[in-house]
Amino acid sequence: MGLLTTEPAAAQEPDPALRAMERAAARYREVAAMCADFEQVIEVRLVRRTIESAGRVCQQRPNLFSMRFTDPQGDMVISDGAHFWVYYPSIDEEQVRRQPAAQSPGRHDFIREFLEDPASKYTAEDGGTELVKGRECRVVSLTPRTGASYLGARLWLDTENDIIRRLELAEESGNLRTVTLSEVDLSPALDPGLFTFEVPEGARVRGPPPAANEPPGSPARPSRP
Repeated sequence: MGLLTTEPAAAQEPDPALRAMERAAARYREVAAMCADFEQVIEVRLVRRTIESAGRVCQQRPNLFSMRFTDPQGDMVISDGAHFWVYYPSIDEEQVRRQPAAQSPGRHDFIREFLEDPASKYTAEDGGTELVKGRECRVVSLTPRTGASYLGARLWLDTENDIIRRLELAEESGNLRTVTLSEVDLSPALDPGLFTFEVPEGARVRGPPPAANEPPGSPARPSRP
């Protein structure tokens, strides 16, 4: 009578963190656009200060992004596909930061960064399950395989529908940024103006000028000397 050998059960089970990321990435590929309310908390550890904010975030594939704050009112981060525009009038109403979108997707468009081909960019570690606003989520810790604008991240992925409910970024500055999403809409009616940024009159634009071969982006007035 021959012996029936089997692999250990643990070896047969797919890694739960990798499986959760694969499902979330597949869901991301199915969705053309999304919007959600957000609550953001930034722990500025150097000065032991906590900054809280809130608003509405929207994204349209492949590279349009809008993060418009209601608290503080008027702050925003916009990608028109060519550039990211960062404007925080609550801090300085006369300064706008502009950066080529291709150079900083992860720093601002966190949805695209984490769910677009994640297996090639991160190693994933399972952190069990936790509740976020009453939703059961798989917690996944991510370590960048190559250089990134942050040291590491954690995602809370809804176990029922595979969307991001919360993310935590350990930034190079030492700050810890946490964004919690709610009222997620996976089929929003989006106004194209949502992804357009107009530089306020008198504001200075900081950042590299558009390259000659770059497509036109949102209108920008010349920087003041």
